[in-house]
Formats: sequence, structure tokens, C-alpha cells
Amino acid sequence: MVKYTPKPDKYINSWWMKYSHHYNAWTNESGTYVYREYNDPSKNGPLMIHQRSDGLKYLNTKSHGEIALDILVADCWKPEPQDGKKHILIHKDGNKGNCAASNLEWKEVARFSPTDDMREAIKGIWVKFDGTVYQDSRAKHPITVVKEVGDRDTDRGAVPISEPYICYHFINKYGRGDVKHIPMDELMDLAEFVDGDKSKLRNPKVLHKDGDYLNYSEENLEWVEEDSPEYQDYLQQKKRDLERRTIEMNPNHPGVR
Repeated sequence: MVKYTPKPDKYINSWWMKYSHHYNAWTNESGTYVYREYNDPSKNGPLMIHQRSDGLKYLNTKSHGEIALDILVADCWKPEPQDGKKHILIHKDGNKGNCAASNLEWKEVARFSPTDDMREAIKGIWVKFDGTVYQDSRAKHPITVVKEVGDRDTDRGAVPISEPYICYHFINKYGRGDVKHIPMDELMDLAEFVDGDKSKLRNPKVLHKDGDYLNYSEENLEWVEEDSPEYQDYLQQKKRDLERRTIEMNPNHPGVR
């Protein structure tokens, strides 16, 4: 396979342009000028932008057929997130004719209906709105959330962990059974039980609104910025709760005051 080398951005006819390898075309950031280069430089020139009655703009090319202008601009200036999820491209102002990169946004397509109280977050792993986890859609086989490590009945004691998780079995690429851990915050995110749009945040974190890091109910979870005051307050409360639980779980341990 021939490895593609991206073409560097450059000025074309006074416009600062980016190149789309997928569509073999250059476009400016405002989506108002599209240019194509050929093996024969004498054929180089701008491509005509057409517009439908609904406002959607497109290019009509021989090599690629019709190319939606917004998709071309996004491909160059605002690529679709490569996170394994499905997305749709939206125009923030609702105007389909405004194909400026600043007006375009990839929005994640929801996997579940808002009314689904139980969702298959991972194949074979079902999550309810209250944060309970099961191996089946009928909620007959619960999966224990690991909240502590160690042994209360030995001198080693038990210690609460800051990121509770579940363990689940799966078949790895070698065809053998394996075990994987996944934090509860991440699992609730996969089940789309966390309120808010994390794609709009710089450093998204899951906030437990009541301060209880063990409360995974849907109404208690929200995406916030890591440096937000409410998240920093939550971290302090979480630290206090971990210290308190450590003492409660090890009342007679010499290392616990």
C-alpha cells in the first residue's frame, strides 16, 4: 500500500487553502472557494459551487460526482472525530448554505433512546439508569461493582479505590478468554447516562452532583470541565470520603488513626 503524504496548506489566488486527499480538492476556511489541481497545470482552476433549493451547497465533478461542500470543508478544516462512534455534521446556525468551518460541528449520534432505562453499553454488559450492572437485559444476573481491594479479615486490611470498576470476560484476538476492567464512570458514559456534551469541553470529567463518588444514578452524573469549581469541590469531597471509608473498614488497623 502506498502511504499518502499530506499536502501542506498554501495560498491559492490569495486564499489560504487546505487540501482534501479524499476529494482531491482544495478549499478555504470559509467554504466560499474551492480549487482543483490536475497533472496538466493548464487545467488547474476553481470549481463552481452549486446550491439546491433547500440551501445545501455542492460541487459537481466528473471524478467524484456530487460533493457536499460542507463535508469537503469539514474534511479539510474540521475532521470527524476518530473515536469509533457515529457522527453527523451540523450547521450551528441552521443555515445549510453557511459552510464556514466555524459553523460546522460533528455531533455524536445517540445509540439509545432517551426513554431506555436499561442499555447494552458493551456487548453482553447491560446498565440500568440507577448505575446497576447486569449480564442480561432482564436484570437477573447482576455484576458486582468493585469498590475496594484487600481483605478486611487479614492484617493487610481493605482499601477503597477511587475509581470503582467492573470486571467482564471476553474473547481476545487469539480466541482465548480474557478479563477486562472498565471504570464505572466510563461505563455510564458508554451507556449514555451522563448528561451534557463532552465534545464541547476541553478536559471533560464526570461530575457526581451530590458529591458521592459511589452514586452512579443517571440524574447524578454530568459532564463538566476538569478545572471547574464544582469538579474541584467534588474531588475534595471524594478524597474525604475515601479517607473516611478507609477508617471505617479498618477500625483496628495500627496504620489507621
